[in-house]
Amino acid sequence: MLQQKELAGTEILSIYIHIGKSEPEMTDTRTKILDFAEHLTQTRGFNGFSYIDLGEEIGIKTASVHYYFKVKDDLAAALVERVQINHAAGFREIEAGTSCPRRRLEAVVTYFQGYVKEEKFCLCGMMAAELQSVSPRVARLVEAYFSAFQAWLTQQFKEAGHKDAKLQALRFLSTLEGSVLLARLSRDPKIVHDALKGFLKV
Repeated sequence: MLQQKELAGTEILSIYIHIGKSEPEMTDTRTKILDFAEHLTQTRGFNGFSYIDLGEEIGIKTASVHYYFKVKDDLAAALVERVQINHAAGFREIEAGTSCPRRRLEAVVTYFQGYVKEEKFCLCGMMAAELQSVSPRVARLVEAYFSAFQAWLTQQFKEAGHKDAKLQALRFLSTLEGSVLLARLSRDPKIVHDALKGFLKV
């Protein structure tokens, strides 16, 4: 859901995006597994939990988890694909909410600050950090996620008139992922904004 709020005394439009939460929330078993697996991946890492953990949390047998995701690689692929779909929808909502590239970038920064507030990390960033332990299939999906993210950022910088839009997008994305990591260590979401504020002057 995309919500907009005018800030008193300024012309800045703050855009807050809540990605991956449908209304009403789905409660089927497969979605519950994905939801909790996403939470654990973002807080512990994908290698930091087992199907036993998922089953105990949701209240089902481990065999039931295997019914929906035969092996953990299938679960990893489903998680990355879901994030890709949800983030793409979020980007469309941002574009519908404002035509200003700077404000669109601000929305992304605000969303990633939310990870820090929830003591989480970007799911695909976490997967990338564990790249040696995921399958080639999952690695390709993670790469596709970041390629799509960078392409969207490139478009924002192009619209802002940057001749080196692709390079700016790469710098923005790299700084975004790194700043979330540092912000988590310090438990300070402001670090994300401070690290990226130079890009928000487009």
